[in-house]
Amino acid sequence: MDDASPTAFKARFEAPDPLACETMKDVRAGVDEIDRMLVALITRRQGYMDAAARIKPNRNIVRDEARIQQVLDNVKAEAEKHGLSWSIAEPVWREMMERCIAYEFDVWDRTRT
Repeated sequence: MDDASPTAFKARFEAPDPLACETMKDVRAGVDEIDRMLVALITRRQGYMDAAARIKPNRNIVRDEARIQQVLDNVKAEAEKHGLSWSIAEPVWREMMERCIAYEFDVWDRTRT
């Protein structure tokens, strides 16, 4: 299975499970661990924006409203499956997508001038 497939990502947590936390030190260790994982994942996502900027032949197709909605639908289904509040997930993904689109525009412009 390709390491980019959604089912291939199996996090190995060292910090205590949230239900096992007894101190704020435990909670903070878990949050810091998750933040490190998120940075690695978002860095990989950014790499796909670099690829998209390289592949898309026209600047006017960098922003794709249908794809934005598809991503939100996919994330909402995944959030529901895992018990992630949509009130947390939706604004996080919307902002991340907007920032990724702006980044992709910058890369597209930089690589074609």
